Amino acid sequence: MDDVEIEKKRRRRVKQTMSLGERLMQTAREARDLAKRLPPGIEQARQLRRAREAEAIVELDRFLTAPARSSPTRRS
Repeated sequence: MDDVEIEKKRRRRVKQTMSLGERLMQTAREARDLAKRLPPGIEQARQLRRAREAEAIVELDRFLTAPARSSPTRRS
């Protein structure tokens, strides 16, 4: 490899204006709206699944980032 330069791929750096939860809820709303306009079938089912998955991820994120609750004291 004489004078061949290898170009490195650069990551796109984007400053998010909405939180992950907000973006996921927006995705869920859009998927549900699209599903309402679609006839019953595979594509409608895909959009509903996409909405449910986004909502589940939001709930999981809330659970994982919530302050830890102290467990009740056990009596012997």
